[in-house]
Amino acid sequence: MPKTRMLIADDNHYSHEVYTGFFGDEFEYLHAYDGVDALVLATSELPGIVILDLMMPLLDGRTVCKKLKSYPKTKDIKVIMVTAKSSQSDRLVGFEVGADDYIEKPCSMDLLARSVRNLLG
Repeated sequence: MPKTRMLIADDNHYSHEVYTGFFGDEFEYLHAYDGVDALVLATSELPGIVILDLMMPLLDGRTVCKKLKSYPKTKDIKVIMVTAKSSQSDRLVGFEVGADDYIEKPCSMDLLARSVRNLLG
């Protein structure tokens, strides 16, 4: 059975190492370090889930999420925003643009894993 693709979209290289180290060989990983690459990869590779940083160069996570959720081809991709922005209004905007979950950094990897598994069923 093929592995689910996980797109990690974060401009911080260390975050990519943490996520891939934690999930190990459970997923096939795609990596984007800015919002434009995240959008291109998500559209072309159709990952099952995206871990999306809010603050990235070129396009921010809100814009990426809104675009993904508005395209018929990508609207069903699960998106978890993982960000240092922790105000209630930031969370609300995240959900308004279509995020399936919103987790503040530094995030508990157990909480992230639970969210990933719940969203993927």
